[in-house]
Amino acid sequence: MDILDKIGSIESHFVIVESGLQNMRELAKEYPTAKVFFHKDLDGITSAISIKKYLEDNGVKVIDAEPIQYGSEEYTVKKAGPGVMNVMVDFAHGKTIMQIHTDHHDKQVGVEAGTSTSFVKTPSNAEFISNVISTSNIFSQSDIDLISMVDNADFAKHDLTPDDIMRATFKLDKNLDVSKNKQMMGLVVNKLALTYKAKPDFLAKLVMTAKPSLMSMFNVIVDLAKKSGYKTPEEIESGTETYKTQRAGKVMDTGKPSDVPSMGNGQSMMIGNTVFQKGAGFMGKGNQYDRYTIFGLWPDAHYLVTQWPMGMIQVSGNPFSKLKNDHHLGDLVMQTVMPMFKSKLEGEKIGLDRIMWEFERDISKKGIEGAVGFNWADFFALFSDKIKGMDSKNDNWPNMIKDIANRPYASMSKKQKEILSKVYVSAWDVIMASSGGHKNITNISGLSFVKDTKGLMNDICVEILKMMESKKLTSKEEF
Repeated sequence: MDILDKIGSIESHFVIVESGLQNMRELAKEYPTAKVFFHKDLDGITSAISIKKYLEDNGVKVIDAEPIQYGSEEYTVKKAGPGVMNVMVDFAHGKTIMQIHTDHHDKQVGVEAGTSTSFVKTPSNAEFISNVISTSNIFSQSDIDLISMVDNADFAKHDLTPDDIMRATFKLDKNLDVSKNKQMMGLVVNKLALTYKAKPDFLAKLVMTAKPSLMSMFNVIVDLAKKSGYKTPEEIESGTETYKTQRAGKVMDTGKPSDVPSMGNGQSMMIGNTVFQKGAGFMGKGNQYDRYTIFGLWPDAHYLVTQWPMGMIQVSGNPFSKLKNDHHLGDLVMQTVMPMFKSKLEGEKIGLDRIMWEFERDISKKGIEGAVGFNWADFFALFSDKIKGMDSKNDNWPNMIKDIANRPYASMSKKQKEILSKVYVSAWDVIMASSGGHKNITNISGLSFVKDTKGLMNDICVEILKMMESKKLTSKEEF
């Protein structure tokens, strides 16, 4: 038996005989078929494969799967047909069309009453579905451990380097034991899935075809890539090296927070113990972007702050350092830095018309038919008591607002859009509803709604970096 056979032999799956999800039996009677929506990363993909197996073992046939991403893209996903159960996994933003929603992030927003939910903080949503919702493991425990490691970027404990995570080729190494070979294969699954995720229907085909094992996923990915003529793993690795060289040319000297506004796209510098990078540099032809490239360039960094041009700021720890992070980065950013901007952001009104335009612009741009869109129920689920402008002497005003908001934005008249502009929330509320993350990584999102997005992002990054100057990783982790 060779190493690949041994890897396959340690996968074991059992028939689920009892449901652990709220109202599953009742839902199965009402919905004989289902569509699964899942986040575009390894945990999201494996969560979708897990819930697919779980649903089918409970008598519900999964007939479709579709990836979902935060921002305007999350409203472009297509509604399932009549009588088809809508199921969402590994996604923190609720959708009013969902019958089942399971997630593991720190908080969830926009979840409508009546949805069957299972929200538990676990290392990965795939682990929760596979090991808790299911009465027997769907993925093997060794697979789950790797999925959770990747989702939490828990690389130091396993002596992994940025190059290990960015590797796109897998070749059996007879000098390594079965578990180490399997780990390397699983990391390649993650790299290839992220590289090919933008290819039309790739992720959906992967979820619908692969069995609940990383080995099955590896075989399906390789087969899909070959049949579709995608870049080969060798070409991906070559592109990664090109990208690393380009980013190395953008490395600046040690600086200070006040240098942030003058930095250009792709430039990075060390400020105290924290690396700051503005954007990710050129990601065009010949370059293969990888989020962990920056830690290869700055291996001694304790933390990383990234300012993304689309209106997001990300703060994270160095996942390759064996030093310990004693700080909850989400709490530091959201409770210490962001309140500095609260009064300013509370004074900026974001109309319902603007929110609908932002969330539905890709529907019109891409000509998507049957998209879920953004409607009044979504708006209310996100903001509820934060909504202003619903009071009026006209008794029919609330009903008129709801009626207009339940129409596609592209079909609205100028007058209808003007009416919606009178209903609003503050920029602060939008950002708070859009932001969040884990202890070791957090995102400030929704900044694109603000009038001076670039200026605000620079100001926030400056304050974050000032705060982080006094923060550092501490004693060695006890693994």
